[in-house]
Amino acid sequence: MSTEDSAVAFSAGVQQPAFGEGACGIGRIDYANIGRLATERRPTPALPPHARDARSLDSAAARCWTAGLLALCATGTRANRSIVDVEAWATSADGSMRLSPIPTSSDDNETELVRVDPTSARQVIGGFGAALTHSSAAVLEGMPESSRNALLRELFDPAGDVRLTVLRIALGGSDFVVDPAYTYDDMPAGEEDWDLEHFSTAADDVSLRPLLRRILEISPELTIIASPWSPPAWLKDSGRLDGGQLRDDDRAYTTYATYLSRAVADYSAAGIPIDFLTVQNEPQARFPDGYPGTDLPVRDQVRLIDALGPLLDRSEPRTEILAYDHNWSLHPADAEGVSDPETEYPSDVLTSSAAPWVDGVAYHCYAGDASRQSELHDRFPSVGIYVTECSGSHGPDEDGDHIFSNTLAWQARNLLIASLGNWASTVMTWNLALDPVGGPHVGGCATCTGVVTVDDTGSVTRNAEFYVLAHAARFIPPGSTALNTAEEGDSALSHTAFRTPSGTVVLLFNDAPDPRMTKVIVGSTETHLNIPGRSLITLRFGSTR
Repeated sequence: MSTEDSAVAFSAGVQQPAFGEGACGIGRIDYANIGRLATERRPTPALPPHARDARSLDSAAARCWTAGLLALCATGTRANRSIVDVEAWATSADGSMRLSPIPTSSDDNETELVRVDPTSARQVIGGFGAALTHSSAAVLEGMPESSRNALLRELFDPAGDVRLTVLRIALGGSDFVVDPAYTYDDMPAGEEDWDLEHFSTAADDVSLRPLLRRILEISPELTIIASPWSPPAWLKDSGRLDGGQLRDDDRAYTTYATYLSRAVADYSAAGIPIDFLTVQNEPQARFPDGYPGTDLPVRDQVRLIDALGPLLDRSEPRTEILAYDHNWSLHPADAEGVSDPETEYPSDVLTSSAAPWVDGVAYHCYAGDASRQSELHDRFPSVGIYVTECSGSHGPDEDGDHIFSNTLAWQARNLLIASLGNWASTVMTWNLALDPVGGPHVGGCATCTGVVTVDDTGSVTRNAEFYVLAHAARFIPPGSTALNTAEEGDSALSHTAFRTPSGTVVLLFNDAPDPRMTKVIVGSTETHLNIPGRSLITLRFGSTR
């Protein structure tokens, strides 16, 4: 069996007689419980009587049985482990450390043990980023030019401090706009434009497209994901941007498909190619709060993609379609009063006539959890998984310290590590930049936070989202490969790992309030570090020496 075949079988939970019997010498190991990246506390695989307390044993066999990881079984005892350059960085929920270097050591007094299988191979990473909403663009445009350029380089320069590689934009208005939302073909009440004679994306030239071009100058390989919040009101049964469905008329679907393909083509002509298009932001949010939104049931999304797919294939073949673009699970508020709540929306699209046109599925984080991604992957292993929106938020009376603490802890555990551990290739937050009161916005979220906050003097505050993204984007470039990880015992750590051009990168989050002395083993190498309470860690194993 080749290394590649071993990695595939390992991930699928298949027994590995070559490693389980020959290398460890303790019989065959059942890998079924550790085929998926650990993102929550999981039971340790059952041990034989002589290996019940693996931590107290110096036996390579007991350690191999406990971890169930190919690399450790193949390399044996600690005496054979290599010495590598290891670096670590931490951001703590109390804000005392913000992407700060922390020491590693050779002390062997750990209370936590995490193992990484460097021979495994899971999803390929697409990147990390946020949304350049119209509000974000306006806030950034309001900065002094030199400050704005410095911030954009900090965020997007491939050699910079953060190294974001993905941006999401709204095609037309969303809740995060300066002025009332618009589409690319608004008409006076009672008028229609079936030939799209009045279609124009020129409104995006005010601030959005100029900023996108500037960011592309800094990061030419930037991936752009586009999403509409609503068709023009005259294409909807409600006659409004906020709520309603596409008119039940074949002309509505063919016209809207043409509208979307023209929007993509306009952006491409403006030097801003669109890599991915979702056909509707949050299609199950049936009652948007004063901002554009569309109730798009599965049958309607399928109907629209069936019309749109061939158009994009002919005119903009670079642009791939992502289905769904909503929560991991149906939000209870979106199920109210609905006879068929369509709780398996992504799967329903992927088993429909639209499936050949769909490259992946987009998720948001506001209901359910990331394990839903693994459920989808198990059914559709060739379909890409993208987390395209997850905003920090807070109570109306919370102070800045609490907002930072709670957002960092929640996003590190549930968005970053859990999403990546459940097959996401791309992970994004929401607004790239907002003002100090979480705006500007029209309707929608009044307590959302951005990656950065920019005040009216141009001063920048780097929020928890900044550090969550930086811990991944700075160290895990596109093209990196996710690896299998596992822990021993009842761990307080969330973890995931990646093979990158510069070595193996491990992400850890200590959810406990107290520090945890932790050993991390990557194949034949190991390191030890004291992880502060409620802190996010990036650990990089570099070149062997």
